[in-house]
Amino acid sequence: MITMSIWFHIIVFGLTGLLIYVGVYYGVPRLEKAGLPRITAFFGALWIPSMLLLPLSIFFYIWLEGVSLGETALVERFRLQAFDGRDSWWVVAAVVITVLADQLLEPVGKFFAKVKIFSPPSYLPAPFNPLRKMSLPPRDFFGVTLHGNWKLLLIFVPLHLLAMFSEEMMWRGYLLPLQEMFLGDFAWVFNGMLWAWLVHAVLKWHFIGMIPGMLVTPFIAQFTQSTWASVIVHAVPNALLWILLVWGVLSRPEKEQQSDS
Repeated sequence: MITMSIWFHIIVFGLTGLLIYVGVYYGVPRLEKAGLPRITAFFGALWIPSMLLLPLSIFFYIWLEGVSLGETALVERFRLQAFDGRDSWWVVAAVVITVLADQLLEPVGKFFAKVKIFSPPSYLPAPFNPLRKMSLPPRDFFGVTLHGNWKLLLIFVPLHLLAMFSEEMMWRGYLLPLQEMFLGDFAWVFNGMLWAWLVHAVLKWHFIGMIPGMLVTPFIAQFTQSTWASVIVHAVPNALLWILLVWGVLSRPEKEQQSDS
């Protein structure tokens, strides 16, 4: 295994964040004008760079480290072994900390979102935009009606999972072990801050509130020596969005509720 220059790590994180930022702030409005639905334009800008990390991490593994692609070696190099049962409680604690910290620091994000330099794109709806309130149950999602729309969930959830898994394969599976070689026990701090302030620069109003979650995820990966642990810590808090969408899909149409009142 080779460590490579620290700049290699910064560039990989930084280019990913740049692609996402440009796509979300500049690409989405242009794609909408060209006739692409907002939901497709936004999540394409958000997820395509993330999904590309999966094949890119494997390419780096084969090309830069000069090894052949074998299942056993791949599992070991990317730390895809199951984490020890005793570490399960640490993973649960990491999920709880991530969710609580995000909620407790939400007012900080709202404060910075009102500052022009940190403001989110004007088209961005709740719950992504902290300055907009989401109706409960939600009626639509990026302009798409939710009631009875199981097709949306069947497409959205697997793609969301793939995007998060792809990130974990690169950030925690491939790069974190290299970072441990030159940063030792503090590699998770370097990893988490690059993930927060470069990859997630698109959420610039949340640059303080995101720090706990962005540090907890690489910490649990390094602590357990398992990428699956960080996949769980990454995915479970994000699954709260799926619950909101399911609620919206199951809810009655607004017209029916008004007729009952």
